[in-house]
Amino acid sequence: MRNLFPILMLITNLALNNDSNNNNNNFIDETCRATPNYSLCLTTLQSDPRTYEVKEGDDITTLGLVMVDAVKLKSIEIIKMLKDLEKSHPEWRGPLSQCYVAYNAVLRADVTVAVEALKKGVPKFADHSMDDVVVEAQTCESSFSYYYKLDFPIFNLSRDIIELSKVAKSIIKMLL
Repeated sequence: MRNLFPILMLITNLALNNDSNNNNNNFIDETCRATPNYSLCLTTLQSDPRTYEVKEGDDITTLGLVMVDAVKLKSIEIIKMLKDLEKSHPEWRGPLSQCYVAYNAVLRADVTVAVEALKKGVPKFADHSMDDVVVEAQTCESSFSYYYKLDFPIFNLSRDIIELSKVAKSIIKMLL
């Protein structure tokens, strides 16, 4: 009988953890269904450990912060790609420098403001910041096409950051 007690405790803990994970997954699923890109939202939120403990009734701020951080990471990836493009295509220096300015604004202003606004409970500023990310990405794209009338070389990354910011914005709007 004594050997049975640890097994019963283990089964109980597993059942409680499974129920908790199901509630968490349901909350994330419901949240993502209210965004413009369900699959992007779901994969982004489920890949971040900060969302493991978020449950319905908890503040949705954590989900917004995760999405804003995803925008930040994508911006860093884009800046690295811009540096690579500058090395391989020095003739593109003009539009690439405008893209640097745009994505530095995303990192230094938009993401920073959004994080602070969410942490301080002022989501309207985070909402506006995610709008600005879209504008900055489009500015970069258009500056490149203005100079060279060619396809934008990082079009997919640009689309990714625009989609991430739209998902972040829709989650942030849930706080308004």
